[in-house]
Amino acid sequence: MVFEFGLVALFLAILVIVFLLALFLWGIKYAIVLAINSVIGFFALYAIKAYVWSTLVISIWSVGIVAVLGIFGFVIVLLLHGFGWAF
Repeated sequence: MVFEFGLVALFLAILVIVFLLALFLWGIKYAIVLAINSVIGFFALYAIKAYVWSTLVISIWSVGIVAVLGIFGFVIVLLLHGFGWAF
């Protein structure tokens, strides 16, 4: 009986370790994607500021919105600035 409990505990421990490893790798992948999006979003906002709207303010919030939402966030930041509501 002890031997069977040991196998079940080992199986559960392996499942927990695999789950935690997958969660960690998913988090790393998401962090890398977020970092790449923030760099691209910053340069896109900078290009708009340099060539179109010199009054556009590039802040951590505007870059964060673009990083999380992508092209939709970029459009949202531009619309908010265009209407004079933010940024």
